[in-house]
Amino acid sequence: MAFNFIADHLRPAAKAAGVQVADGQRLGLHNFRHSLATFLSNGAKIQPKTVQGILRHADIKTTLGLYTQDNSDEKQAAQGAFLDAMGLASSMVQ
Repeated sequence: MAFNFIADHLRPAAKAAGVQVADGQRLGLHNFRHSLATFLSNGAKIQPKTVQGILRHADIKTTLGLYTQDNSDEKQAAQGAFLDAMGLASSMVQ
């Protein structure tokens, strides 16, 4: 019986931690690089050049364009702040 780190350990641990992983959906260590980049950039507010260095990317475009995802909560808060500044109801943000 062959040992499979992803199937035997990583996928069950991710599911136990509440990560939404559908059966058959790809999941590997590389996914965590994307999650780390997004968390550092959006959640921890780390400077992009620092995130680039942590991930060891030669080009900042790789870090920002391929590895980080937008944060819907942050985007919604920014839209709400803009509407508030315009004197509009922030309930208009979806």
